[in-house]
Amino acid sequence: MTAAENRINALFEELVPVSGKADTVAGEIVRAVTRIAYRNRNDGDHVGVGYGKETCNPAARYLMKKAGADVAQAVSNLWGVWDDSHYDMLLERLEEAVLDYIEENPELKATANSEDMYDYRDRDEDVDDEGEEW
Repeated sequence: MTAAENRINALFEELVPVSGKADTVAGEIVRAVTRIAYRNRNDGDHVGVGYGKETCNPAARYLMKKAGADVAQAVSNLWGVWDDSHYDMLLERLEEAVLDYIEENPELKATANSEDMYDYRDRDEDVDDEGEEW
């Protein structure tokens, strides 16, 4: 486990409830990046690719809107990447960018959250079309 994963996991324990959206903006940001990392490490899902469109895209879109320019760029860089080793490297950069953003904006740990990352689902785009015949 990387240092970034350990730090993200500690924040997850601190800020993310057992189920549902987080109470704070920082918690929802951590929940979103953890969703992307979990789906990759446990199921091989990638943002913008195959089944990852369904499982990761809403979380990725939330991060792009709510977690600052560096995080948005990190998400853009991994969106649609097929190669596992390249994706893993980019995912670690995303985790580091999220950690930096929360560290630079500590007030987010106390800022009330009203959104759920799943509110960022795009019903047209977030569909696994890998097995469809044309």
